[in-house]
Amino acid sequence: MKRRSVLAGLIAVIGATVLPRPVQAQTLPEVLAFHYGWYGPDEGWGVSADGGRNHPNMPVGGRYDSLDPAVIARQIAQARAAGITGFITSWDGRDNRRDRVFEALLAAAPPGFSITAYVESSGGSAQALADRLAHLQARLSASPRALRLAGRPCLFVFDRVLQEIGEAGWAQARPRDLAVVGPANTEAEILARRPLFDGLHVYSMQFQTDGWWVGFEYQARRWLSRWVGWQRGQAVTTATILPGYDDRRLDNRTGDRPTTPRRGGRTFQMMLRAARAARPDWLLIVSWNEWFEATEIEPSMENGGRELEMAE
Repeated sequence: MKRRSVLAGLIAVIGATVLPRPVQAQTLPEVLAFHYGWYGPDEGWGVSADGGRNHPNMPVGGRYDSLDPAVIARQIAQARAAGITGFITSWDGRDNRRDRVFEALLAAAPPGFSITAYVESSGGSAQALADRLAHLQARLSASPRALRLAGRPCLFVFDRVLQEIGEAGWAQARPRDLAVVGPANTEAEILARRPLFDGLHVYSMQFQTDGWWVGFEYQARRWLSRWVGWQRGQAVTTATILPGYDDRRLDNRTGDRPTTPRRGGRTFQMMLRAARAARPDWLLIVSWNEWFEATEIEPSMENGGRELEMAE
C-alpha cells in the first residue's frame, strides 16, 4: 500500500459517513494535524537543566525556523503527500511569531489544503478574547484556504481558554458567524458544552493512552467509538490520535508524567485503525511537530518518516 493510502483511505471512509446524514450534508471529511510555529533561530528550541536538549527527537536536517518559506513549503508538501488535508496551527495573540506563521501558512497553502488557528488562551478576559476572535474571523473569512465547517470559517479552541474565563465568558466572547470546535475531555463535558460549540475535540489523549498497556488497539477502538458516539448531533464529530507521548525532558513538567511509547510506529498505526472503526467526520492528529512532547509525525532523525510512510 502506498504511503498516501493510509490517511487518504481514511478520508474515503469517514466521508462516506458524512454525506448521507442530512444534518451534516455540508461537512466535508478532513484529516487535520495540530501544527506549532514557535520555532526560530534563537527561540522555541531549548535545553534541559542538565544541558541536554529538552525534546527527545530531532527533526531531519536539524532545528529550523518556522517562518522560513522553504520550511513551510516542505511541511505542507510532506503533510499533503501523507493524506493530511490541513493544519491547525497554534495561535496566542497578534503580532508575534505564531501569528506571523499563521499568516504565512494561509498564504502558502495550495488548493485542497486548509489552515486554521488553535486559540491557546483568552488574553485575560472575555473582551480580550472577543477582540482576538474578531481578528481571526476577519482573516479566515478573507482566505480561500481557511478551514470551513458548513460554509463558515472554523477554528479550534484549547482547554486553557475555558479554564481562564469559564463557559460564561466564552458565551460572551464568541462571534456568531464563526464555527468553533471547542475542548472536551469527558462525556460530561461534551454534554455540558454542546450548546456552546459547533463541535468538540480532545487534545490531551496521552491521559487516555497512558493506561492502555495491555490490548492497546482494543482499548483505542473502544474509547474512540464511545467518544465519537457521544458527539453525535454536533455539526462535526472528531477523533484524536497520536503516535506517542513523552514530555519528561521538560523541566517545568513535574510529578508522575503520562507517557505513551511509539512501539516502533505501531501506536500510530493502531490508532489509525481505531479511528477508522469509530467513523468520525474529522480525524485530528496530535501532532505535526510538537517536538517537546514527542508527539510529532514530522520526519525525525530517530524515526525518519515512519508514521507518514507506514503501510497497513
